[in-house]
Amino acid sequence: MNLFDFFKKKVFNIEPGLERIKAALEDVSNPHKNFKSILVAGTNGKGSTCAYLESLFRHHGYKTGLFTSPHLIQENERWQINRQNIPQDRLESYIKDLLPIIQKYNLTYFEACTLLAFKYFSDESIDIAVVEVGLGGRWDSTNVLDPCVSVITNVSFDHMHLLGDTLDKIAFEKTGITRKNKPAVVGRNQKEIIDWLKKRKIKEFYIQGLDFRSTVRESLLWDFEFKDFYLKDIKLSMIGTRQIENASTSLASFLVFCEKNNIKVDKETIKRALKNTFWQGRMQILSEEPLIILDGGHNEEGLLKSFQELKELFKSKKVITVYSFMKDKETEKMFKIIKENSFKTVATKINVSRGMEKEDFYKLGEENSFKTVATKINVSRGMEKEDFYKLGEENFIENPLEAVELAKKYVDDNSLIFITGSLYLVGEVLNGWNTAGK
Repeated sequence: MNLFDFFKKKVFNIEPGLERIKAALEDVSNPHKNFKSILVAGTNGKGSTCAYLESLFRHHGYKTGLFTSPHLIQENERWQINRQNIPQDRLESYIKDLLPIIQKYNLTYFEACTLLAFKYFSDESIDIAVVEVGLGGRWDSTNVLDPCVSVITNVSFDHMHLLGDTLDKIAFEKTGITRKNKPAVVGRNQKEIIDWLKKRKIKEFYIQGLDFRSTVRESLLWDFEFKDFYLKDIKLSMIGTRQIENASTSLASFLVFCEKNNIKVDKETIKRALKNTFWQGRMQILSEEPLIILDGGHNEEGLLKSFQELKELFKSKKVITVYSFMKDKETEKMFKIIKENSFKTVATKINVSRGMEKEDFYKLGEENSFKTVATKINVSRGMEKEDFYKLGEENFIENPLEAVELAKKYVDDNSLIFITGSLYLVGEVLNGWNTAGK
């Protein structure tokens, strides 16, 4: 069995507070105290930043643990050692052993995932864990760690019903993973983050653009500078300028850790580690013919950046977008971004409880696509309410793979298909694509 199956409809339950996870960890002898860690928070770019960090440590000979969320295809992606997913039989064994503790303390799904991660990492005697914060930071269950370095990628508007409706409030939550006596690394120079680091009396922090810099040159080669460390001609395998920001943040964090622990680094190993890093579902090219790209952009900033990068990388191509959203997102604003940047669109459904239904998309289409008032005429051939909703959205196909097939019908040499709006949609498409052997 999977942990995801055990929780079923309660997977997305969120209950702030660290008391439950601390008590559960105490029951298994506090495994999170048996290894060093780096904790990564932020609105966008957390997963990629974690992937670069893990690769840097692993290429330098460390035994790494990697804990991220959500999973895209299989649940065991969440728990990795040296970039290998936890074996399914091992996962089932941990679930069986930990289930009484999970039930005893009424842990949420993510808290249970955290408990399992730290027990697994401790049992395997890893050297360092790279851990992605699930949501926010201050009350996230991963915040029981005492990280050697805390990383904040950026802050933007997402999960506002939980984190607050201003960047200042969101920054307050995310900077909650920092420690006064430990260094912090900030991936973007944002006033809200810096203000809260100062209010929290963080003694040592480094900001991208001020304390460390990346300079992009032709063919997306880039140079990096931090203190007396210089590295030229760095190349990444993941496309898009955003990845340079993420990789630069990761490299600064890695160097800070190495400096604190008197570890020598090798420049060629760093280059190799960054080039070899791959993270599914982030501006990933799924197919060359036709050109299909998928990206887990799940908020306004993520979508804007994705479309900007598509224009930079594929200047002459029209974009046919296949998309879906979670209901608790800023769906009106996200819908507008997609409409403004797409030649054609196809909406689809994701198979999770928070996913938008057919009617939700029709209402978005009605509100945003037409500035008119429709009414019904009382004759048998008159259009009904549902008919007007259908006018609002060009296409809705319930099955994501069938939605992609429809999008293919619009493709020519001057266009591409872009799949976006949710990491869960990306996961369903990847899973179906692999199953179908495409």
